[in-house]
Amino acid sequence: MLRRLGLAIYRAFFWTYERGTWQYDLMVIAILAFIFLTPRAWFHDKPLVSTETNDVVLLQIDHSHKKYQLRAALIDGRIDASLEQGVRRVLRGYTGHPVQITRIQPAMDARGQVISYEVWVRE
Repeated sequence: MLRRLGLAIYRAFFWTYERGTWQYDLMVIAILAFIFLTPRAWFHDKPLVSTETNDVVLLQIDHSHKKYQLRAALIDGRIDASLEQGVRRVLRGYTGHPVQITRIQPAMDARGQVISYEVWVRE
């Protein structure tokens, strides 16, 4: 009995089952279930830099803080909300969880218009 179990584990680990057998099909189903049913959050798989646009960029990671750069147009579109609320809303959408903002510093162009914000957060 123990020998049969050991042989089954050996064959599964080294993938020695023939195609079309129920063991082979079961292993393929298990692999596909892992790929499609495992939540992405388990792997903390997030790009450090936004690949779609450069609206939100992670600039620096310290032991207790992260520094983001947010394009000003993301926040300025909502006049009814304060700057901190707008930044918090954007970062919550980007990170997927609430953040604690410790500092916001605007970056200005040569004409004195705000083009982006550097935001320090504690997660």
